[in-house]
Amino acid sequence: MEHVKYGSQWAPWVQAARTMVELRGVTPADLDREFAALGRDRLEEEFARVAELATVA
Repeated sequence: MEHVKYGSQWAPWVQAARTMVELRGVTPADLDREFAALGRDRLEEEFARVAELATVA
């Protein structure tokens, strides 16, 4: 592990690497399929529910 100064040319790479670590285990969703199955209102309710869960954690 190395220190990288904010604004350094390497800072975006560090951020990208950390983002990749945080996204491991995430399954991409087919939003067209979800929309067809749930409908717009229900899908928006689910997005709101997940957003609320994410802010609590």
